[in-house]
Amino acid sequence: MKILVIEDDEVQHELLAAIFKQIGIEGFFCMTGEEGLEKLKTHFFDAVVLDIGLPGKSGVQILKTIRETVLIKDMPVIVLTASKTRETLMHCMKYGINDYIGKPFQLQQFAQKISTLKRVLALRNTTAGADAVKVIMERMPDVVKFTFGGLFNDESVKRFLAYYTNAFKALTKADEVLLNFGAVPNMNEPQIGMFKLIAQAIKPKEPIVVAGRSYGPLLNVFSDHEERLFITEEDALEFLGQKK
Repeated sequence: MKILVIEDDEVQHELLAAIFKQIGIEGFFCMTGEEGLEKLKTHFFDAVVLDIGLPGKSGVQILKTIRETVLIKDMPVIVLTASKTRETLMHCMKYGINDYIGKPFQLQQFAQKISTLKRVLALRNTTAGADAVKVIMERMPDVVKFTFGGLFNDESVKRFLAYYTNAFKALTKADEVLLNFGAVPNMNEPQIGMFKLIAQAIKPKEPIVVAGRSYGPLLNVFSDHEERLFITEEDALEFLGQKK
């Protein structure tokens, strides 16, 4: 896996280079957003780690440019921020981030983020034949989780409903339902319609939703339950843990 790091702190470069070496990642480093955008024009990367507090063009401006550039608009972006405030994250969510990590961070924490990214990329890259649609169900203590990958369309709804029968609904009556769309690049209007069908099937429960890049689009239809909408599964599980 090749990751481009756009970060103006050389100490962070050294730290990330050491982390990448331990987890088998090939890292490339830039000091400014402008330099990072030039590298993205000429080289292939699996993902970008982007500092928000950059000199020159800000990290948010670079993120906006990435999302507006056809060849790289679906590039996974993990944001680094020293300010993990809701205001900062909401600003980033407007353009779609795959994950975020606050500074300072530790090896184990960052390695976990990269592991999550690898799973997301594996689901997204499933594009052949009938396997183009993935819906994976997992039972967890007090939670039933559905992870959506590959394409997300009406076939995804059918596969979800094949799991979520009346019998299954009765069996998991006391469980929370977690819907993870982190591997879906960015939901469009038809896909928002698919989400509404799934949410309707879960009624009267309200699901916990991991939106990933689709946080903005889903917020428009899930605004009454914004406290149950998250960028990452890590945040969603932390929320569930606090409810116990």
